[in-house]
Order: sequence, then C-alpha cells, then structure tokens
Amino acid sequence: MAGSIEYLNVDPNVAASHFQQNFDLNRPDQAMSSYQKQMHQHTQKQFENATASSRRRSSGPVSSMPNDSSRGSVDSDLSMNSSRS
Repeated sequence: MAGSIEYLNVDPNVAASHFQQNFDLNRPDQAMSSYQKQMHQHTQKQFENATASSRRRSSGPVSSMPNDSSRGSVDSDLSMNSSRS
C-alpha cells in the first residue's frame, strides 16, 4: 500500500474522489478486485501487527515492580491505624 488510510473524519466527497483516482470505474470488476486485494493486504498487516503486539505483551513482565501480593493497601491501613493511636 502506498500510504496510510484514515477512517475517522473523512469527507465522503474526498473519499469518492480518492477512490476514482485509484480505481478504474470504467472496469468495475477490475476495480472491485483491486480494492478487495488492497483491503485483504491491509487486514493481513493489521493481524500481523496485532499478533506481534500480543507476543510482546505475553513475553513476560517488563516492569521492575516487585510481584509481592502481600504489599498494597494493608501497609497504608496499618500506618493509618498507628497514627490514630
């Protein structure tokens, strides 16, 4: 694909003009086939990007935060109780 596609806030007249410039409307079967191929390639790329992103997220923790579930609001509760005494 030559450029990026923007889906939001696209003027329908601009979209129609863009389509007419990129596809031969005198040959609707060929225009439809070309458009389908382009959309298929776009969808494949989106799935590849999503898969790569998912693999990065599932490859393990990246954070340096300790994985200690005993810490948290218990400490703040204890400090609040000790300050009330």
